[in-house]
Amino acid sequence: MTIFINPGSGPVAAATAANADACMRQFVADLRDMGVTVVEMRQPGLDDGGRFGYALHSQSRPNGQAIEVEMPGLSVDKVRYTGDDGQNIWDFPRLYVDGDSWIWCYALDIVKDTIRGGSDD
Repeated sequence: MTIFINPGSGPVAAATAANADACMRQFVADLRDMGVTVVEMRQPGLDDGGRFGYALHSQSRPNGQAIEVEMPGLSVDKVRYTGDDGQNIWDFPRLYVDGDSWIWCYALDIVKDTIRGGSDD
């Protein structure tokens, strides 16, 4: 019997910082489309297993603390799971947001809710 727990949370092979940067630019753009404005800063000390570290800052976050994101260093089309037809969730690596792993579309919601203090606005 095979049991999958958080598939896509393991190390990311063939990852690059340039790909992670492109993914983070898209992630920030997706947040902006959701009405959330953040400034991202590279945090190399968070790099681990093919994921590259960033800190997201927002003036809207109640305590002003940064949100840490570890972004897989693959091309955007291999990381950005949106639930569109033809995408298989099992094929996408997870992002880490403040230490917890999430698929892209859920990571966006977690960041949004964290910045807004858990509100549904």
